[in-house]
Amino acid sequence: MKTVTTLIGSLLALSGWITQAADLSGTWKADFDTQIGKQHYVYELKTEGEKVTGKATGDVNGENKHTVELKDGKLAGETVTFVESFAFQGNDITISYSGKLAGDEIKFTRKVGDFATEEMVARREKKADLAGQWQAEFETRVGRQKYVFDLRIEAGKLTAKAVAEANGEKRDVVFTEPSLEGDTVKFVELRKLQDNDVRIEYTGKLGEQGISFTRKVGDFGSQEAVATRVGPAPGAAPRAGDRPRGGRGGFGGPIELGPDDKAAFPPVPAEFDKARDGITHGTLEMVEYDSKSVGNKRKALVYTPPGYSPGTKYPVLYLLHGIGGDEEEWRRGGQPNVILDNLIADHMAVPMIIVMPNGRAQKDDRPGPDAMATAPAFGEFDKDLLGSLIPFIESKYSVKADRESRALAGLSMGGGQSLNFGLGNLDTFAWVGGFSSAPNTKPAAELVPDPAKAKAQLRLLYISAGNKDGLIRISQGVHAYLKEKDVPHIWHVDEHAHDFQHWKKALYHFSQLIFQPPGK
Repeated sequence: MKTVTTLIGSLLALSGWITQAADLSGTWKADFDTQIGKQHYVYELKTEGEKVTGKATGDVNGENKHTVELKDGKLAGETVTFVESFAFQGNDITISYSGKLAGDEIKFTRKVGDFATEEMVARREKKADLAGQWQAEFETRVGRQKYVFDLRIEAGKLTAKAVAEANGEKRDVVFTEPSLEGDTVKFVELRKLQDNDVRIEYTGKLGEQGISFTRKVGDFGSQEAVATRVGPAPGAAPRAGDRPRGGRGGFGGPIELGPDDKAAFPPVPAEFDKARDGITHGTLEMVEYDSKSVGNKRKALVYTPPGYSPGTKYPVLYLLHGIGGDEEEWRRGGQPNVILDNLIADHMAVPMIIVMPNGRAQKDDRPGPDAMATAPAFGEFDKDLLGSLIPFIESKYSVKADRESRALAGLSMGGGQSLNFGLGNLDTFAWVGGFSSAPNTKPAAELVPDPAKAKAQLRLLYISAGNKDGLIRISQGVHAYLKEKDVPHIWHVDEHAHDFQHWKKALYHFSQLIFQPPGK
């Protein structure tokens, strides 16, 4: 009997221990309304037995951001308590939390001193799905380098290797110092270049379009690129409603092609993006302008055509980059100066000025290690474009200053901007192009709320995507709406993915069509 009693006691003790060992560790996020405004919080929590430690980072209406260490944290069964203390407007504030854990949610009662008591729900941030193969292309000083990364995660630890290709030669890379924190990966490639040991540091953050990498090559410089997934994640189970991708798409979602999703143009010539001897070349110039909306000086790369003369008035194409790029992304990956030099020499395009600005309208307009976090600044770029950049270009260069002499186009995030801002300002732009437009694109009915007006004002609306692009659905939706509303446009689908192979060919086609006289 004593043995049975002891066994029961042991089981009860074990049951109590199991109940207390709830899984609380991780990142939790909450948004809630308070007396002082909308608050956003991120809690980083860890548990050791009944002890809870961590920190909280919060802001009010996007301002007064603060990070504090949590105190007096306890976990009893599914109940968690801790205290947050910080200074606010000269007062020491103590906030007591008591919450009930239920899976990936904690329902909190949050008592703010003697001022208020609030109810809120914090939700656990899902661990990033980074394992698998990812492909990226970096434009470097020694040419384009292609990487296929192989990332593996076991017991929370990252291992990373790659196959790299440059100038037709491949090499195997085993990365050192791999680390994984949330949705951010870091690792190092050690190379010997011209008898020098070079340390190449990679920092990547997973976002909707892929992993945004910054590749820092010793003290020589850095490059940005977005790596897209090669096939599904290892062991990933198909979701209800998903169709097999057949290896296509890379990211963004399943690809479903319809009868309209085909090429509108024949294949481009093999040498369309290769610099030619024996022709006159245009000029690239980096300029700075004062931005009223951003509040500082900003840069733009400007192409002037061969034989540019102040005595001639030229039309202008404003050409926008993607989420991980900047004012030089088009030059690095798309060679617009080469493409236009060749087309103008062959009398296939109207001589034009191309302005390549930075579409990230914020004071620090570099993409940084987390390019996706800068997405809101892309939505503010229209103020800078219309209020500062266009007036600057029209004061510095000899240009035609009417709507039929302005075009707006871009790739990915810049494609979404071009559709949003171009179609939203048809009194400024008559020619609009979206190449592989990203999810920042407004719904088609918002882009073109008045189809009759769009028909009357648009000289060209160009929509394109690759049939291996996991974001093709964005452009398909725009095309379907335009077709339904009988708005004239070009819908072109080629054999590429979400990459410069598609984008520079789209520029090749688009630039031949814009600024042509009526009827041509």
